[in-house]
Amino acid sequence: MSKAKNPATDVAFVSVNSFKDAAYQSALTSERATHIARFVLDECPNFLDDVPKEIKAQLDAGFALRWQEINPAKSYSADWVPAENGGISVTLDYCLSYSQQAFGQLKNENPVQHGIIKGVRDAFSKYRSNKLADLRTAVRRLMNEGKTSTRSQAKAFDDWLDTTLDTMKTRCKTANARGDESANEVQLRVAIDAFKKAYKLS
Repeated sequence: MSKAKNPATDVAFVSVNSFKDAAYQSALTSERATHIARFVLDECPNFLDDVPKEIKAQLDAGFALRWQEINPAKSYSADWVPAENGGISVTLDYCLSYSQQAFGQLKNENPVQHGIIKGVRDAFSKYRSNKLADLRTAVRRLMNEGKTSTRSQAKAFDDWLDTTLDTMKTRCKTANARGDESANEVQLRVAIDAFKKAYKLS
């Protein structure tokens, strides 16, 4: 007997039974993304350029909620050995509760624990970055609705460059907030400005 799918934890819970149905479901998903993007844009008109800390915190909390749903916490014994009924539940909140300094110290104090926590933190960081990029894409698409386009292929490449550079800024800001010393927002901004000038990108 196949195990029933749980909508809360299984991203594949939507039943698709034909290409017609796939198109219909895809259209619904796109419309939902547009509706969400409209809310974001109404509440934060400068979302693509500058997200206030309080809104960023809410976004992170929402991404964390969904990530935890599809990645149930694992239990470990006091020796950090996987155990179904272990006394230590490694939730996302638990892993993020460590400051960057405390997390760094843990690498020497308890490398096994550090490795387990690092796996969760890295996985969530990638998930959050990807989902934020998806949201930004939806907002950008909404902002461009109704605009007539006479762009050439070269202009389309310029748009790709703009999107890539925006993503670099976002990821640098996120990494910097995590305490990654290699993520220098000022240096990146200077480098991007220099690149745009050299490439003649408006």
